[in-house]
Amino acid sequence: MAREGVDLLFITGDRNYNYFSGHRPVMTLEGTVARPNYFLLSREGTAHLMVHKFVVGDASSTTWIENISTYTDIREAPIQDLVKIVRSMKSKGKRIGVELGQEQRIGMPLSEFTRLTEELADYEFIDVAPLLWELRIIKSRREIECIRQAMDITARGYIEGFEKVSKGMTEKEVARELTKVMIERGAEYFWIMITSGPANYTRISGKPTDRQIQDGDMVWVDMGAMVNDYWADYSRAGVVGGPTTNQVKYQKIIIDTTAKGIAAVRSGVKGSHIVDVCEEALRSNGVEITFSAGRIGHGIGMLFTEPPSLARWDPVVLQENMVVSVEPGLVREDGIYHVEENILVTEKGSEILSCAPRELWVLG
Repeated sequence: MAREGVDLLFITGDRNYNYFSGHRPVMTLEGTVARPNYFLLSREGTAHLMVHKFVVGDASSTTWIENISTYTDIREAPIQDLVKIVRSMKSKGKRIGVELGQEQRIGMPLSEFTRLTEELADYEFIDVAPLLWELRIIKSRREIECIRQAMDITARGYIEGFEKVSKGMTEKEVARELTKVMIERGAEYFWIMITSGPANYTRISGKPTDRQIQDGDMVWVDMGAMVNDYWADYSRAGVVGGPTTNQVKYQKIIIDTTAKGIAAVRSGVKGSHIVDVCEEALRSNGVEITFSAGRIGHGIGMLFTEPPSLARWDPVVLQENMVVSVEPGLVREDGIYHVEENILVTEKGSEILSCAPRELWVLG
């Protein structure tokens, strides 16, 4: 904060609030946005929480912060109370850092945030997204252990869940089988995308539907479990009745290409270099990347996609204890060839955390 000239952090986004306060509010995936939480931290080290009275018991039993205030009205933010807290916090300056930038969200309505800035017109509100991501993209030993557990649970979801998939099931039923395993194995939450069948493979970000899977359909799944607020995020696929020779060929191309990208991962390497390696590997096989995600990989942590991005437009240099995905892909008429891997960056190389088999499953 001193380096960036930030005198006070004002954090309202759910994941940042959790990261700094230690309080783990119920993760609703925006099922509700009532009762937001507020975390304030001065450069001098004074911290303060403001939470709704409904959650103060949980907050006080899990956070390290002793100064906790409550509010009761859920119709609007406790602006006047927040103003008093800000003005009471001992700080040498008046620059307040807020979640305004890349892949950040403030956890209160814009109109109420505007009211807050008007009430604190003598303060300057600045974006601290770069500082927040600088902290969050390097994972601690505990964070890495949570991610490992999420990876293992996700692997069981694929291994045990795909065994239960058969012709005639709907995509929703397939999703139910895979996610049921993850929950039984200890996932707190999960996310899942499924695409199946000809004319549907361009739906690379599709939710499960009522479509019934048939002989010859590739069923491509991208999913992940969450453990203690940390995610896994990787894809696998199978074909009802077994893959064709052509499908086996292109799956091998993408597995080999992904492996080459992973081999290039190590501390000190530019993220854009991984893009070059993957693209060159595909070109040597006469194909180009057609999995149009806007990047070839991303960070993984308290969000299943977060900075950094492995892309030419992101200047990131990989560092030890980052967790990133490597995911070049091909979208063709006969399937989605995309075997996303989750990688821990180490001092001398990398470690693959995503541990489910990569070849196409034969689905019943």
